[in-house]
Amino acid sequence: MTSALWTFDELAQATGGTFTGRSAADGEATGITFDSRQVARGDVFLALKGVRDGHDFVAQAFQSGAAVAITRRPIDGGPCLLVPDVQKALEDLAVFARDRAHDAKRGAVTGSVGKTSVTQMVMQGLKRAGRAHSAVKSFN
Repeated sequence: MTSALWTFDELAQATGGTFTGRSAADGEATGITFDSRQVARGDVFLALKGVRDGHDFVAQAFQSGAAVAITRRPIDGGPCLLVPDVQKALEDLAVFARDRAHDAKRGAVTGSVGKTSVTQMVMQGLKRAGRAHSAVKSFN
């Protein structure tokens, strides 16, 4: 069984959002994604607006097992955490997650060429030294 990454209460606390469909006290999520094709059971789905509007895929995310969707408006099918700006909510979640991992050491790789390769090499070395985490893929 996968342990909770977020409780619904933490999601509301981090984003300042309000729930529809259920109370913040009665749920938890085990992952997070903004790609409805990648939703796993228990995930938070963020309805980001880009080339396509993530709100159009919330129903699909719920059908795939999303525990909650972070949206700008209520959508049927499951609980929604309503926020004025989903992109800002994602940023708020990142800050909240970083702050609750107060003992973690952090690093960053910057530049215009080779970041993904360098990140992967550094990650392999850090994994051998102990627990380590990195982005699951490049979102360039």
